[in-house]
Amino acid sequence: MGAYPKSREKAGEIFRLTVAFLAKHELIINPVNFSIAYHYVLGEDPALNARLDELLKSDKGWQEETVEKLFRHYVCNCDEAVLRNLRDELMDIVAHTLGTMIDLTGKTSITNEKIKTHIDTLAESNRIESVMQAVSSIISETRSLVTETNQFETQLLNSTDEVEKLKEELSYARQEAMLDPLTGVMNRRGFDQTLASMISEVEEQHAANFCLVLIDIDHFKEVNDNHGHLLGDKVLRAVAELLNRHTKGKDACARFGGDEFAILLPDIGSSNARNLAEHFRTVIEKIVLKRPNTGSVVGGISGSIGVAAFRMGESCEDFLNRCDQALYRSKSLGRNRVTLAD
Repeated sequence: MGAYPKSREKAGEIFRLTVAFLAKHELIINPVNFSIAYHYVLGEDPALNARLDELLKSDKGWQEETVEKLFRHYVCNCDEAVLRNLRDELMDIVAHTLGTMIDLTGKTSITNEKIKTHIDTLAESNRIESVMQAVSSIISETRSLVTETNQFETQLLNSTDEVEKLKEELSYARQEAMLDPLTGVMNRRGFDQTLASMISEVEEQHAANFCLVLIDIDHFKEVNDNHGHLLGDKVLRAVAELLNRHTKGKDACARFGGDEFAILLPDIGSSNARNLAEHFRTVIEKIVLKRPNTGSVVGGISGSIGVAAFRMGESCEDFLNRCDQALYRSKSLGRNRVTLAD
């Protein structure tokens, strides 16, 4: 999503417009509806706004299931448990703030009526005692109104601070949901989103160079069978650390699945990508680990690698398939080698 408002004034204005949007369309103020409406009012995601406009104009209208999908696609795709906790906290803040606004509106209306009565008394009074009493009452009611307004402002500022903290937690949760917990690099979900984003950018800018590298650890099942899963995990972490260390800039490293890794290389041609893949192969060969239970040294780790350069107009699936075929050829030709896709 785009950037959130930096100033309290702007954040408050977006909040008020969001509530007005929900009221206009007679929508229930729940966490998902509020979040979708908030980002619609914010206007930082044209795709979300266009989809929501279509939904509001359609015969089906605003349906909970459809809005839930929009929320997950455009706003957050973190784990359900994390999302539920954050939603509950956000709803508490919104509900409390709205309640304060309703309470203040009612009190302000009463106070204004009282002030009007005192002003009428002041205008009609001829006696000095009545004049002084009316003035005293007006001052008292005005002070009460100012106090209530200040209390509401303080509450609103506190709520804004809490919302900002929740947004930070939500951002962190979304990042965590994109990472592989064992290796610390992107997981398959993070890879898929990054790949789609990079392809979109390449096609929009008509960039000439963008490559993908797929790496499969050779005979990884035998490592697990012969040395145990603890050592297998150490191999995966060691490979991920090496790949991460030897990528830079906009490059992105991911655990593609099981014992397979993927490297996205924007701004690089196929020849340089192949050379970099060969470098990956040699550093993986140098990995030496110790068995956790005996301390004995284990080496002989290697990787089979496929490299593919993106073709304009090619789908994510076709791009991946071509690179996977190159990886398969490396394995069928004896493993521990690099093959460039056709």
